[in-house]
Amino acid sequence: MRQIMQAHRALGIVPTHTAEDAADPTAALSAKLDQMIRLSEEAIHLQRVALLEPGHILRFHAGLTPIAMSLPDAQEDYVQRMMLRNRQFFETKLLGTLQDLALIKATDTVCDIGANIGSTSVFFGKVLGAKRVLAFEPLPQAYATLCRNLELNGLTDALAYNCMVGPTSGRGDIARFNPRNLGATSFAPAKSGPVPMVALDDLIEAEELQGLGFIKVDVEGMHMDVLSGAKQVIKAFKPVIWVALTNHSADYAATAKLLGGLGYSAVRIGPNDHIFKPGA
Repeated sequence: MRQIMQAHRALGIVPTHTAEDAADPTAALSAKLDQMIRLSEEAIHLQRVALLEPGHILRFHAGLTPIAMSLPDAQEDYVQRMMLRNRQFFETKLLGTLQDLALIKATDTVCDIGANIGSTSVFFGKVLGAKRVLAFEPLPQAYATLCRNLELNGLTDALAYNCMVGPTSGRGDIARFNPRNLGATSFAPAKSGPVPMVALDDLIEAEELQGLGFIKVDVEGMHMDVLSGAKQVIKAFKPVIWVALTNHSADYAATAKLLGGLGYSAVRIGPNDHIFKPGA
């Protein structure tokens, strides 16, 4: 007990004694130990942040492929914290499943809608070898890091768009923002909003979209808007589509109905993630 008290003092934890503590000293001790563990984990994380290369760069290997990722918000942002902690791409298990399914070919153009800082975009381009990556990220803070990460990994043919993707081309605005989880920022169409919005169908004639073989949609609940504005693109190119749902039970039926009507069937690859493939 004396050692535990000394550890508390070293971490700045001043024990207080209440009637509840006296009634259940085991629970009180457990709570204090949990606090000590959290403080220790945070101290370790801050050490990892301090050891990043200049430019907040983390280097690791994905298999035999060397990867460099700038993580300027790793101290606070959830995605960047997890990447630094694991020294890997975010959601590595999902990306590994995608790699095993061999759905992206070297001739494919890939759309990464909701690219955040570019973890998935870099994986598509550098690890899976997609011919071209089109990355869409409306949040300026994340977009700047996305551009840096594409550059760090030599993806010179990749194109990054600082805009939303929606049902029509127009404007939008932030609906919810959390500085501790930039990837959970949500957007919504807004007639006079400050954020530019594009529908994929308005890009169907663009050279950049030719050879479209895969679309990833991870847009915090706005996936139906994205898909409804891409019906002509989907009909024309028949890309494989990865949809990340915010709430599976609430969102899956409508998503499956829309894409099922376009000739797609679904394979579930995670609690809220589905791969929709043409040829149902």
